[in-house]
Amino acid sequence: MRPPRPVRLTGRGAGVALLGALTSGGGLVAAYPGLVALGVGALGLVAVALVSVLVPAPLAVAHRLSPPRTTRLGEAVAHVELHNRSPWLPLTVSGVEQVGGTDRVVGPASLPAGGRSTIEVRLPTERRGLVTVGPFALERRGTADLVVARERRGDPVTLAVTPRVLPVEGPPTGRRRGHVGAQERVEHGGTDLVGLREYVAGDDLRRLHWATSARSGTLMVREDADPAQPHLTVLLDDRAPSHVAEGFEEAVDVVASLVTACARQGVPVRCVTLSGSLDADVPAGVPGAGEPLRAAGGVVDLLTTLPVTAEEVPVALPAGAGAVLDVLAVVTGAGAPVEPLLLAARGAVTTVVLSIDPQPRRVLGAVGKATVVSGPRAEDVLAGWDLVGAR
Repeated sequence: MRPPRPVRLTGRGAGVALLGALTSGGGLVAAYPGLVALGVGALGLVAVALVSVLVPAPLAVAHRLSPPRTTRLGEAVAHVELHNRSPWLPLTVSGVEQVGGTDRVVGPASLPAGGRSTIEVRLPTERRGLVTVGPFALERRGTADLVVARERRGDPVTLAVTPRVLPVEGPPTGRRRGHVGAQERVEHGGTDLVGLREYVAGDDLRRLHWATSARSGTLMVREDADPAQPHLTVLLDDRAPSHVAEGFEEAVDVVASLVTACARQGVPVRCVTLSGSLDADVPAGVPGAGEPLRAAGGVVDLLTTLPVTAEEVPVALPAGAGAVLDVLAVVTGAGAPVEPLLLAARGAVTTVVLSIDPQPRRVLGAVGKATVVSGPRAEDVLAGWDLVGAR
């Protein structure tokens, strides 16, 4: 059931109604029938205008997003589809489309009897998040513009604006520590068993795991990974004072890009925020395998609605980060001092600080044993990350 339609008099309508009331009242007091008739006529005109907007308009409205999901700064359009259901009455449609809590004026659009029309509304994608589009508030004006009414039409739809996933290399190779938290480095070569899956036609028969196949009665294939692969931990500084202007949006793009790059290469990665509001793992796997990519997609979905925190947060790795860190990428902004972050990251073998800074003094530098990469955009910072990995 539709909510009641808000109806109000326009300035002109209020003036005509007041004039009609005063004129008819004055005519009755003065016993002047002509004046009474003039006042009643004015009030009658307002009544006709009111009835004209209370009669439901034969209009159907539907919303369609193109696309329903886009990356930040991508193109997105809402198609507002209008259909005049009347077989004989033409309509002129105008109103307001609600987009992310703001109003966008739509129309006017003329619809012949039984006609259809589609109006395109560009959607904001400067920030991540879920953007609600609709409902459409149909604006109707009564006779002589005396009365205006708004009626909601069409169900709302939601646009998902996800972080950008930019091209970037994975972390430096050959950095992973030994098994079960041992402190020695592992050289290149060899394999680790990271998972099992059912045999698919075309798989290398040498990778069959015979013991599991015998127990389960189904041919199972090993999924191996190079033990020299690094374990990357991405720590996102989600404190509001750490970021300037749209810096946090760029920082989230950096995180999403690193997590996705690791998943594509089969490198295990953990993504955490300084406040502890996000803690997600992407497992190791064969490069291009489905499970790591699905896990990375889940992390990107979580990053889509991740807010900054205005609360005071201790500068420390969240609980559960583990005693042994391999490669640690700290993603922060120009408002955050680097030294406290490095103190929290002192247990990592390799630390890279990626700072979104609109006016960096140095693009690439070092503080202690950590490498600091600064840049105004996510693309700039990720280019510095690639340089660090190539060294």
